[in-house]
Amino acid sequence: MSQDKNADDVGEACGSFVELGSVISDDDTVLVLPFTGKDSAAVKVLAQKYIDAAKTRFDSVVVTEQETTADDGVSLQVTFNFDCTAEKLIFEMGLSAI
Repeated sequence: MSQDKNADDVGEACGSFVELGSVISDDDTVLVLPFTGKDSAAVKVLAQKYIDAAKTRFDSVVVTEQETTADDGVSLQVTFNFDCTAEKLIFEMGLSAI
């Protein structure tokens, strides 16, 4: 078969079936990770590990943080803006190693 005939094929990985076009979108470059805890310093230390990993791997990633406090603790939302979808996807696949 030619490549054109396979363009709409469904891929199979680890027993799961998915259309590749539904996973990768050209404009899917933003990743938001929430971090919560009772201690602000501990939450920031954990979030910083992810920020450092992203900046080490991708020089141009733009990271913003938004912290909110409540009676039961702190919530820190970290937004990663990658240059392209592939960078975001690569970073997401490596999240379990951080």
